[in-house]
Amino acid sequence: MRFTDYLSEDCIRPELQARDRMEVLHELAGMLAARTKAPREQLEAQLVARERISSTAVGEGVAIPHCRVERMRQVTACVAVQHEGVDFGARDGKLVRLFVTLVSPAHTAGTHLGVLARIAALMRDTRLRQALVAAPDAASIRAIFVQAEDAYLASQQRHEAHHQPSAGH
Repeated sequence: MRFTDYLSEDCIRPELQARDRMEVLHELAGMLAARTKAPREQLEAQLVARERISSTAVGEGVAIPHCRVERMRQVTACVAVQHEGVDFGARDGKLVRLFVTLVSPAHTAGTHLGVLARIAALMRDTRLRQALVAAPDAASIRAIFVQAEDAYLASQQRHEAHHQPSAGH
């Protein structure tokens, strides 16, 4: 399962216009609705409801808004960059510049959590965050994510191979 399998260029916005948390969620819901054909109002309401539970800002200028939605057909991700940053309630107090959003059908809890975990792991990389903010367009942002995920998966495979018991022991 690859995060980038759920991320298409038409769901990447290198220049988010929103200036506050509610505008961000509105704009993200619009991007997701255009891609999935799910009602924007439903997506926005679900994202807002999740945000009210606790902020999805994970720190270091990143938020990962997410929700599961009834009658949604497929897992879909979107990415947006807001260069000035938005107060999204991050515990570290930093403004959020990178939004990596995930919406999934209600019945796909395992996939949803797996993709969220992959996003969180990728976004820990300072160089990746810097490259995403500096990227000029959607194609570049997607390519940066594909490269980062390839490197992440390769390092995971090396780690697993290193920790396998050797034959005959």
